[in-house]
Amino acid sequence: MMDALHAEITADGQRVVLFPTGPNLPLIAKGFSFLTPTITPTEPPDAVNAPLSWPLVVQLATQYPGVFMPGPRLQQWMAGQIMARMAPVDTTRPPELTGVADDGTAMYPRPYQWEGACMLAGTGRGFLFDDAGTGKTITAILAVLKLRAAGVVPVAGPVVVVCPASVQDEWVRAFRRWSTLTVVAWRGTPDRRDRLAGTADVYVATYGTARNDAVYPRRATATHPKREAGRLWKLNPSVVIVDECHALKNRDSKQSQTVRAFGGRARCVFALSGTPITHTVRDLWPNMAMIDPAGYPGEERFTNRYVQTTTGDYQGEALGLQPWRQAEFDQALLGQYRRKAKADVLTELPPKVYSVREVDLPAEYRKAYDDLEAEMLAELPGEEIELSAMTQLANLELLCRLSCAAADVYTVTVEVEDPLNPGQMIEVERVRAKLRAPSWKADELVAVLDERPGQQVAVFAPSRQMIDVAHEMVAKAGYRCALVVGGQTPAERQANVDAFQRGDADVILVTTSAGGVGLTLTAASVVVFLQRPWSFVQASQAEDRCHRIGSEIHDSIEIIDIVAKDTVDARMRDVIRIKAGALAELLKDPRIVREVLGGA
Repeated sequence: MMDALHAEITADGQRVVLFPTGPNLPLIAKGFSFLTPTITPTEPPDAVNAPLSWPLVVQLATQYPGVFMPGPRLQQWMAGQIMARMAPVDTTRPPELTGVADDGTAMYPRPYQWEGACMLAGTGRGFLFDDAGTGKTITAILAVLKLRAAGVVPVAGPVVVVCPASVQDEWVRAFRRWSTLTVVAWRGTPDRRDRLAGTADVYVATYGTARNDAVYPRRATATHPKREAGRLWKLNPSVVIVDECHALKNRDSKQSQTVRAFGGRARCVFALSGTPITHTVRDLWPNMAMIDPAGYPGEERFTNRYVQTTTGDYQGEALGLQPWRQAEFDQALLGQYRRKAKADVLTELPPKVYSVREVDLPAEYRKAYDDLEAEMLAELPGEEIELSAMTQLANLELLCRLSCAAADVYTVTVEVEDPLNPGQMIEVERVRAKLRAPSWKADELVAVLDERPGQQVAVFAPSRQMIDVAHEMVAKAGYRCALVVGGQTPAERQANVDAFQRGDADVILVTTSAGGVGLTLTAASVVVFLQRPWSFVQASQAEDRCHRIGSEIHDSIEIIDIVAKDTVDARMRDVIRIKAGALAELLKDPRIVREVLGGA
């Protein structure tokens, strides 16, 4: 008797029954625990079943070669999936597609945008990981219009976009430029949001609003009270677009849980990001669970099957994809995953030219920096006390600031948990700093501007204090300045961007948290980093505010890092390179790690 694993779709079309036979039946059954879908017993007692999903079929075929035997109904379903996932590109213009620029001129999707839209529309659930600046927004809108034209989703079913607050208005503008659909920004008071329901084809909500308005209903239990459905949930959208989907990486946050449940419930869901992982491939699981809830219901099973880890406490450190699972992982995402690099599709874009300008700390400030760094190292606790990640980050941030400018340094008393007596609070002193002039980095920025008369410059730093100091010194030098920082209204922010794009400002100074996404600063031929953020995502996306469609008007985009010698600046650049390596492995593009920070 030969081993066999019979599989067939149930009558309701929702689940797959697995019935193993043969001399190695116990071994076959034991292998079910290594699959990512949830396997449950069924009748007869020697069979099991799982929700129907493409990952289930791929994993069964890989894990049980020559043994897996799909039944007729499952074979038919698999054939339909392959056709949907490998459908040819169709450039038939959907009737709701317009493409009209602000000046009234016609706009047309690029070939790779048609290709991406057809991929997303094929299964209705997929990832778009194209580089920042390639027009993922247009591709996603085009996919929505193709789905509506084909009748795949109800014409009356709304579209909901969940995105960072910084790009909410840009999504509204994009839908108005490219389609005839009515679109509104989902914001304002609760009463206003209630009145918006039913008034548009497309609703654009921020992550902050979605945390409450996209919440799923829950019946009362012994441990949790009853929960009503949120306002966005009640809209019952046909399509959900999750922009900058790496924002879901923290699986336990309310934001991640709410948005992935909201997207997972929709008929169609698209997850967009130019940088889908920020640290390791494990970051991808929440989005995998949103795109295919039946295929990837739990992070532990996903990690065990696909993520290579070191041994250690809890989950261990993630090293990357399991090499022997790479082919299966790719097959499980067949037709649901696309990544286009700018170098491949926007050949007209100018090259990036990187350089580093080192500055010395003046002697009196050099001593203050070195003394503080030595004091921090001396205060590191022994092995019996573990320094918290927040404390380390605060110390590094303080050193980053002191590498940039003079500062008023002072101490504050704060309450923290006693590491030797958990649950008890103790008072400790913490060092704080307020940046002020002089700033050797801002002085160097002014020198950069003086050397490039007539060129517009975009300046980035994660520290608002550093941006404020630089703004003061650059304006004093006679340059016209615009600002994009936290606390601005969408209208203020857009007015500053528009002024820079029109040429009414020579310099735009941007904090990476406020302007790392959603900005188009293609008027800039020079990008200056006064500081690099620790996040590879923020560092790379800041560059791409200027290097995107529209920057072909320049011969090159010059990217200058102003680095303080012998400070934490150099270590920050090393961290960015390490994080770039994880993304390069996932996207199978070694250029990412070769080219990050100029590749030096």
